[in-house]
Amino acid sequence: MTPASAAWMPDPSGRHELRYWDGTQWSEHVSDRGETATDPLQIDYPAPVEAPPLATAMPAAGGYPQSRRSGKAIASLVLGIVGLIVFGVIMGALAIIFGVMALSDIKRDPGLGGRGMAQAGLITGIIGFLGGVALIVYLLATQ
Repeated sequence: MTPASAAWMPDPSGRHELRYWDGTQWSEHVSDRGETATDPLQIDYPAPVEAPPLATAMPAAGGYPQSRRSGKAIASLVLGIVGLIVFGVIMGALAIIFGVMALSDIKRDPGLGGRGMAQAGLITGIIGFLGGVALIVYLLATQ
């Protein structure tokens, strides 16, 4: 039997979901839930003889599996940052809404990434919203 061609395959060490087989040896490139990292093998594992169906679907551009990111998390972060810079009440409120929706989606779907962006969007949205409210109160009080 011939060794399998280069592909993402189940990690022979069992420490990660996938490990990259470069066609001649196991590489240090690993993947867990779509996030890639490196983890050198301490032991030489035998070559795989054929690629499982999952391996042919996993490689993406650049040879690494792509993780799905929540669009709502991205929107929350962008709106939160814009809310800090421009006018916080409207943008901050939208950032909070999108952040909460994104965190809910990410909790429901473990394969969906963007938790950090959703949290950052939620935090910047709250700060922007409160800052905008404080600015409005200040402007009304000084008139």
